[in-house]
Amino acid sequence: MTKELVITNYENRICACLYEDSQLMELQVLTKASNTNSQNQTTNDSDILGSIYVAKVQNVVKNLDAAFVEIQPGLVCYYSLKENHHHFLNPKNTDKVVIGDELLVQVTKEAIKTKAPLAGSELQLTGNLVIVTYGNGNVGISNKLPKDEKTQEMKASIETKLPEGYGAIIRTNAYESSIEALEQEFDRLLQKLFHIVEQAKFHKAYSCLYQERSPLAKLLDDYNNKDLVRIITDIPEIQEELTELLSGDEKNKVEHFQPGLQPLYAIYRLDRDWKELTGKRVWLKSGAYLVIEQTEAMVVIDVNTGKSVNKKNREEHFLKVNQEAATEIARQLRLRNLSGIILIDFIDMEKLEHKERLVDHLCKELQKDRIQTNYIDMTRLNLVELTRKKVRKSLGEVL
Repeated sequence: MTKELVITNYENRICACLYEDSQLMELQVLTKASNTNSQNQTTNDSDILGSIYVAKVQNVVKNLDAAFVEIQPGLVCYYSLKENHHHFLNPKNTDKVVIGDELLVQVTKEAIKTKAPLAGSELQLTGNLVIVTYGNGNVGISNKLPKDEKTQEMKASIETKLPEGYGAIIRTNAYESSIEALEQEFDRLLQKLFHIVEQAKFHKAYSCLYQERSPLAKLLDDYNNKDLVRIITDIPEIQEELTELLSGDEKNKVEHFQPGLQPLYAIYRLDRDWKELTGKRVWLKSGAYLVIEQTEAMVVIDVNTGKSVNKKNREEHFLKVNQEAATEIARQLRLRNLSGIILIDFIDMEKLEHKERLVDHLCKELQKDRIQTNYIDMTRLNLVELTRKKVRKSLGEVL
């Protein structure tokens, strides 16, 4: 599989597009294109995800077993009292959280729809190979890593270095690197996180002790750079930042596109894909189509036969159309960054064997998603239930 990352301006936004075998599979809007005049052109001031703050408890809601903490004047986050082990920064005689307490927190989710951003007490710094945590003393391993001797050796090497209260998560990228490189990155991140925790008690409320890197840096973390054949951009500032962020042979993958008869977005047909992504209907090659509705409670996807008709063997035809739809649905979830509860109404089939083949095909397609996506069940009404982890806003909300 050939992977390319294209970063270009479109519709007054800087868009990062991941292509797999020339097909658009993921799209992230980094920021408004009007910000490109500044040196830190990809920094979005409203993006607080991953930042660490000295927060002040604004309110405690007992029936929710939660508190609302203020990380900046006027900017409030939801904080679960049940799921967090509190890091108090003001003198305390008890572990009870009350209004006015100062807590060390990290923003773990952006504001989504009407929900406030989510903050938690488990702090983490993310690297390309490993994530270092404070508040969880375990060493975790990416679910995508094989359970073999090398993985266990990597885990053992990190466990011997862990101070009390600190933990780590070994990322998928680590498998292709040496244990020495893994340990070096772990040591660097551990020292940085240790300094943040130790210095927190000397800072006032609303202090930002750590701010996530630029959206471009986080974008490179999302993808395994070794899998990318090239990264192409027509924005000089982006090219400059890429060469600063990448090291070694990875720098050679960065290409600057020289404008010619067509802009970069037109060559990759981003304008065509954009129109489809901002609409509800997605046509399939067979003539069938999907209708995608993002509601307040869930995402609902309907599969329709449309122009796809086969009178000879309807059952086999419906299976073929449903499998084609399943492949496209998995792609659309990634493209639109749809999350939460997802309900799919496939074309009804009578044979149990065909239903099982459809579910098996769908699960294989969902495994390609780097964000955790789970098949739950097929109901008695033949509706397929999925869940996809919520981290960032959907593309629809961003736009």
